[in-house]
Amino acid sequence: MINKLFSRIFLLLFLFASGCGIANDEVYDEKELKEKLTQILPQEIDLISVEKTEMKGFFEVNFEGIEPLYVSSDGNYLVSGDIYLITTEGLVNKSEARRDYQRKTLINNLNKEEFITFEPEEILHNIYVFTDVDCGYCRQFHNQIDDYLNLGIKVNYLAYPRAGINSDSFDKISSAWCNDDPNYSLTLLKQGKNIDTKDCKDNPVEKHFNLGNAIGVQGTPSIITNEGKMIPGYLPPQDLLNILVTKS
Repeated sequence: MINKLFSRIFLLLFLFASGCGIANDEVYDEKELKEKLTQILPQEIDLISVEKTEMKGFFEVNFEGIEPLYVSSDGNYLVSGDIYLITTEGLVNKSEARRDYQRKTLINNLNKEEFITFEPEEILHNIYVFTDVDCGYCRQFHNQIDDYLNLGIKVNYLAYPRAGINSDSFDKISSAWCNDDPNYSLTLLKQGKNIDTKDCKDNPVEKHFNLGNAIGVQGTPSIITNEGKMIPGYLPPQDLLNILVTKS
């Protein structure tokens, strides 16, 4: 679904950058570019923002659920992929730094009560884990939760049912979030046990799922550090700690 959406957006922006949407001899600011893009994009494609970049004459175009694209201010060039800054110390991935900032900002804007949190006595590191109750590696991660806690790693779970909204996994993980004891309920589900099906109005599972898609989650578990860096996949407690120490 996301790949098809990306292909469609890319084609439309290709036409846009080829001069079908704007005249090639004009130069636009971010507001004007956003207006032009809004005119040619289908209604179901959510254009979030058009922002200046550190590259002179290029704007970052952000859409809901896919990686950003870059468009020149005259509409002649369209860039897909990471942008690297050349320095005397080597290449710096500016796109990844931007993604880190966006992930950090989006997660920090969430209500902390939306997480199912497992907290150590002494917090040395804080992580956010997109999880699915039917994922084998998610279960393996949670089976070692005490080991992560003993290393001072605070684990904040966000829901990411891989089968999608309206799936059985969605209903199960929603029931954990709606339970009077969400930590215990989530643990039971991770052990392959059943819990009573529950629903609640303040259930954040769909919001977490959409957020995960927006920031590039492609599988579970996906770990986001306090700095917004993404660590895809399961890591044993000590290996995760080693990475957190180097990334902090």
